[in-house]
Amino acid sequence: MQDRRLVIMYSGGLDSLIAYHYGRSQGYQPHCIHLNFGQPYAEKELASILRVSEWHASVDVLNFRELYDLFSSRLTNHIIPSRNVLLAVLGSMFGPRVWINALDGEQNGKEHDKSERYFHDVSALLTFTNEFFQPQTIVESPFASMSKGEVIRWALDHGIPQEVLFDTSSCYSEHHQKCGTCITCVKRYLAFLENDIEEPGYEVNPLKSQYFAELLVEIPQALESGDFARFTEKRAAEFVSLIERLGSR
Repeated sequence: MQDRRLVIMYSGGLDSLIAYHYGRSQGYQPHCIHLNFGQPYAEKELASILRVSEWHASVDVLNFRELYDLFSSRLTNHIIPSRNVLLAVLGSMFGPRVWINALDGEQNGKEHDKSERYFHDVSALLTFTNEFFQPQTIVESPFASMSKGEVIRWALDHGIPQEVLFDTSSCYSEHHQKCGTCITCVKRYLAFLENDIEEPGYEVNPLKSQYFAELLVEIPQALESGDFARFTEKRAAEFVSLIERLGSR
């Protein structure tokens, strides 16, 4: 009989809430774990978990609040070194299958801990180290072949109201709920637009952000050159299609 236990490393963001429901739809019994590094936006994530608590199981919070101050000088764009490696190790202590959400278009980052190789290698390592407790450890992303827009569409099609999705937290800002300028805000805003939804509440219109201006240049260049080292071809095509739709309004 297949083990249906599932550990979801739960950030309090859009993807982790949807992953919980996606896991339930696949017959899993999700155990949600949130890791608090002490990052500046940590309180927003915890508040988000509480706001949408009716839409997920209880979430166990592991506190490592001192870590952020110790390695904050090394951060670029809020990327925490080896974050997903640590999440995989901790998650594997609770069960044999661990979900860490990484979407199509995110696997090509230089940090590599959302890549196909990462999931393969960390699964092999943890299968070896945890053999005494469980015959196999699988670390994976349920959304590896889906873009954020497609994940949102799945949620809406399976009964999660858009207002509940709005209540999740993705923004890196310490001072604003949705700053509109960080990378995560822009990606999220565009994903909702792909579903013909304009998410409210942004401090700055994400379409006016520096990151969006960079995407307007870099993604068409990637499609023209056929160089998908940074953006997958699918994600690049979705972006250009959205821009064309916005331009026709």
